[in-house]
Amino acid sequence: PYGSEECLTIIVPPDVPHIISGSFDILDTKYSTDPVRIALYNTGEKLAWESPEGASEGFFSTKGQGKHWLCLENGFPHPGSDMDKIPTRQRVTRTIGFAVRVKKVPTVPGLPEELVNDGNAPNVAGTAARLTELTQHLNENFQVLVDHMSFMKQREMVHRELHEQTFTKVVWWNILEIATVVIVTFGQVLNVWWILSKRNSSARYY
Repeated sequence: PYGSEECLTIIVPPDVPHIISGSFDILDTKYSTDPVRIALYNTGEKLAWESPEGASEGFFSTKGQGKHWLCLENGFPHPGSDMDKIPTRQRVTRTIGFAVRVKKVPTVPGLPEELVNDGNAPNVAGTAARLTELTQHLNENFQVLVDHMSFMKQREMVHRELHEQTFTKVVWWNILEIATVVIVTFGQVLNVWWILSKRNSSARYY
């Protein structure tokens, strides 16, 4: 609902650094995204990440340990923004899809002994570290793509439900119009019949 905040507690082991990543997608496309803010707070309840103002989707990735909180805020202002400018029709309940993943920071496996005694060992270690980092980024991007496909499916379901509700209202409105026309027509026929019957009775009496 507008003016409320819902937070998800993320439990991360306190002794080992982990990567906390995820994504979000605002499924209500007919409303402005200005009042919505997604924020990640760390163990000290300090802001670790927040969604850009006006963003309808996005992803985050940060290192941390201990408890974290992912908060979905509707109606809480971004720094420097003015919530008073939000129209009343935009102050509604929102549907937000999100995903969160927690995994250990990948480590570079130990080097073979023959490389340790080699002068190029630091270069090999640096290359292995870069490859590990690239693999991590590739995996995160793939997970974001999977999340995006899932969010698209959810948005399609929301749109389909909205279309079905609109179609049902249109059908019932048409039925009401037809029923109204039939009743008015029947009333006019009865009125004409009553007038003609009255004239015929008056003619016979005369």
